[in-house]
Amino acid sequence: MLESNAERVAQRDPELTAELVRRSVRVKARIVSLDARENGPRAQLNLGHTVGHALEAQAGYTALAHGEAVSLGLVAALRLGEALGQTPKELTERTLALLRRLGLPASLEGQPLEAAAGLLGHDKKRGGAEVRFVVARGVGQVDTMPLPLDELRRRVLALAE
Repeated sequence: MLESNAERVAQRDPELTAELVRRSVRVKARIVSLDARENGPRAQLNLGHTVGHALEAQAGYTALAHGEAVSLGLVAALRLGEALGQTPKELTERTLALLRRLGLPASLEGQPLEAAAGLLGHDKKRGGAEVRFVVARGVGQVDTMPLPLDELRRRVLALAE
């Protein structure tokens, strides 16, 4: 629906926006009802949030809107997923094209990834020295995988190169 209506979404068409919100709320409510304490499938709703929240926090929550930060975090999660052999390159390219059509940031170039990498340990999905990192395997197919915090930081820094 987003891909076939990207221009209307970007223009904030009221009817389409309402339908997208209804669908999003329905999906989120179903997942939350299955996992109220975020011990399992609910963590999947956080695709893009690990790096996104770190980018948002490093700037004192002023440089990026939350949606912009999550968009950049999604780019990072897809690139990391590719590097980890979990995310198909075609999915990354398809998603980046959609983000651009929606007017959202889709490039990590110039982003303060080094500063953000230092904040990754504050992620709510962290357990000890690991983060349950959310990866995309296909459209609508996301999963979490344990990733040592040091490796996550190293991989995020590599995205800046």
